[in-house]
Amino acid sequence: MNRDALADFPDETSPFIEQFVRDLADVTDAIQHAYVHGSVTMGGFHPRQSDVDLLFVSDRDLSDEERLGLMRLCLATSTQPYPLELTVMTERALQEWVHPSPFEFHYSEQWRMRLEEMSIDELLHEQQGMTDPDLAAHLKVIMERGCVLFGAPLHELLLGFEDGHYREAIKDDALDCLSSLDNHPVYSVLNLVRVMAYETDGRVLAKREVLEWAKRQPIPTDLLHVIQKAATAYAGEDMTFSRSELIDFYIFANERLFPYEEKDELED
Repeated sequence: MNRDALADFPDETSPFIEQFVRDLADVTDAIQHAYVHGSVTMGGFHPRQSDVDLLFVSDRDLSDEERLGLMRLCLATSTQPYPLELTVMTERALQEWVHPSPFEFHYSEQWRMRLEEMSIDELLHEQQGMTDPDLAAHLKVIMERGCVLFGAPLHELLLGFEDGHYREAIKDDALDCLSSLDNHPVYSVLNLVRVMAYETDGRVLAKREVLEWAKRQPIPTDLLHVIQKAATAYAGEDMTFSRSELIDFYIFANERLFPYEEKDELED
């Protein structure tokens, strides 16, 4: 395991990740490569709200027994104390890349209730045949801002990946953020600006870097204030957003990311 990398992570995450990797080795011997990404590697990890984002790559398909063991491990480990978001892919899926990509296993807290209520037969078949368009975004972030825990650098395994796949993934996420702006303003505002940054100058930003980037852009003062509030809330302070602020930001982000010529294509 990459001890130098672990030493660079936020102190509270290193033992959590290290223990999970040790426990995973008791579940399966198929994992040959492991990567950390997200706020743990990009900065801005908040113990009360951030996920620990992991990607594992196996040299074969997982057996039913291994899938069940991995599900049980995730259910027992996630939120103790940090939420996990992880995906297992095969080397074959990377070497024969398609977008959206198939995967062997995925876990996040959004899956917890479903997994806890399913029968064993349902658990074994629930994710079979699924694809995940978000994997293109995760792989791009790993290659640019992530960290190898063990195994080969991701770019040495990945064949056929195009930046257009990443762009498509984050634009889809931007649509989700626009639709959830009222309910999740902090996450949505920061992620929308991250997409703007990539569209503008190809930068892959962490949420904590969004405000400084936005200050250098020709963004109206009132909308910059909304971004500043989102960044402040992300840093842990209480913030509220007015309905008019969110409507104005929605219009701005929608026109910036989906100009009229693209809207026509989306509607078709």
